[in-house]
Amino acid sequence: MKDLILFSDLDGTLIFSAKRKQVGDIVVERKDGAEISCVTARQAELFPRLSNVIPVTTRSIEQYKRIEFARLGFSPKYALCDNGGTLLIDGEPDAEWSEWSREIIRECSDELSLFRELLERDPRRSFEVRLVDELFLFTKRRKPDETLKYIGEGELCECFFTGEKVYVIPKKLNKGEAVKRLAKRLGLSEFAAAGDSLMDVSMLNAANIAIFPEDISEVVTVRDSLPCGELPKDFRPKYPRTRLAKPREGFPEFVTEFALNQQRFGDA
Repeated sequence: MKDLILFSDLDGTLIFSAKRKQVGDIVVERKDGAEISCVTARQAELFPRLSNVIPVTTRSIEQYKRIEFARLGFSPKYALCDNGGTLLIDGEPDAEWSEWSREIIRECSDELSLFRELLERDPRRSFEVRLVDELFLFTKRRKPDETLKYIGEGELCECFFTGEKVYVIPKKLNKGEAVKRLAKRLGLSEFAAAGDSLMDVSMLNAANIAIFPEDISEVVTVRDSLPCGELPKDFRPKYPRTRLAKPREGFPEFVTEFALNQQRFGDA
């Protein structure tokens, strides 16, 4: 049986903030000399053995490439950046995929422009308003929930925040649609997905197996639950719909172990 492909979010799911770094953790991302992201020592042992993980992130292409995966011996052939708006194949954007994304942007360009004006008028912003890879808007604010109330909701765009980060993203440009589209392209009849935030919910709900922290369980519609204890070595979920809700502590290491476990099953 083939390995089960895992579409995985990055920040908070496969990697974690260097602010939470502990003794033995390994830095995998730096910016201007500052430590940004880490993995545990156990993850570093497992990454070279993984061949069934496809990263799915809201990071820009530049931000994704800043992560030193190659130093860990992990070089995924496919990666979805820009919330699914960009498909990288061996590190290079796929032209056909990018054209599909540009068509989505053309459909909602007027609404994106309106949201940009509203964000730029917000005097409490702590960061410039950026159009990331020409696909969606990004800025920062100390009280992002107030910003979302200020700019309201759109017909074609959705507004999110994680921490102080504020995003305005076309509704069609979501991780769920992206992973379904890539799964079809790769001929996958089933796949797993892992994520830790509301921006990952569409991807989690598209998967046969959803792996996520307990505190977002109410918005994940996959309903066939499994115990949250340690993962058995011979674990293989019963299809078609399985959910694994885990505490946030140790979540990236759990996701990495899960990926390797499914790979071992495929080798059996």
